[in-house]
Amino acid sequence: MADKKEKRPFEYEGKSYAVKRPSVENVKQANELRARVFNEALQNGDLLRDQLDNELRKRELWNDEREAQYQDYRKKVIDGEFTLKKGGIKLSEAKDIALEMSRARNEMVSMLSGRSDLDSITCEGKADAARFNFLFASCLVYDEGDELYFKEGFDEYMANQDDPVAVLGATEFFYLMSGTEDVDSQLPENKFLKNFEFVDDSYRLIDGDGKLIDLEGNHIDENGNLIEWIGDDEYIFVDITGRKVTKTGEWDVEFSPFLDDDGNPVIKEEPKPEEAEAEDEEGDTEDEPKSEEKPKAKKSRGRPKKTEPDKQEEESPPEDDAS
Repeated sequence: MADKKEKRPFEYEGKSYAVKRPSVENVKQANELRARVFNEALQNGDLLRDQLDNELRKRELWNDEREAQYQDYRKKVIDGEFTLKKGGIKLSEAKDIALEMSRARNEMVSMLSGRSDLDSITCEGKADAARFNFLFASCLVYDEGDELYFKEGFDEYMANQDDPVAVLGATEFFYLMSGTEDVDSQLPENKFLKNFEFVDDSYRLIDGDGKLIDLEGNHIDENGNLIEWIGDDEYIFVDITGRKVTKTGEWDVEFSPFLDDDGNPVIKEEPKPEEAEAEDEEGDTEDEPKSEEKPKAKKSRGRPKKTEPDKQEEESPPEDDAS
């Protein structure tokens, strides 16, 4: 089995692939590419990282207020790390501090998203990305035989970055080069929460029985829906107050008639769809104007044709006078 420090195997659709550490020649070529890309970007007038802050403020993506807020979140993370490192407080209090650290760190990441997007178009950002991509294209291989996955190297990878094997491989390559399995596992708040079994292996909050919960301690399913356990392996969906609901969020209750002041059911029957349609049709018939009679055909003008008897009468000779 290959040493994970030198090679990281992974699978996709039943096939085995791997990323390996770059050779000295790979690193040399990648550094040369980085320098070339940096110089080209600089000559084209691209930003330098030192100019990022001014550019962010110019684009109204950053200001003094956001800077103060960011520093406040940063202070919460640092102070929380110190407190967890020192200990000597209630475990429940330490848990709250760890969760607050996690929230603050997420807010910091969110606030820096604009900076991160802009950093990718700086001279240094473009150069670093080119270096990483070159090294990765040179180190993604088939696990058996170490044959290159992208036989044409860097250019082929750049044309196929959405390849599923490449997407998975890039993450594995980052872990290999950074020397860590998972960045989240190295965060002090996550180490604390995992050590005292407040979270599962995916760093989702759990109760003492290992069941998923939200920040308020409510039980949830895998999709974050509120639930109530009614057995070891069975639960129902509920709303925020604990009332039973269906999977679609509708209240799962049977309707009962309303009551009058004497406590008797008030039955209000709704018209059936067929009856409602019939009423509509009747209403439409009354409103419709009566159809006019079809006008009779006009008589044709001109001299009428003679009938056959008239013709015979004209052609018959006059009778002799008897007298």
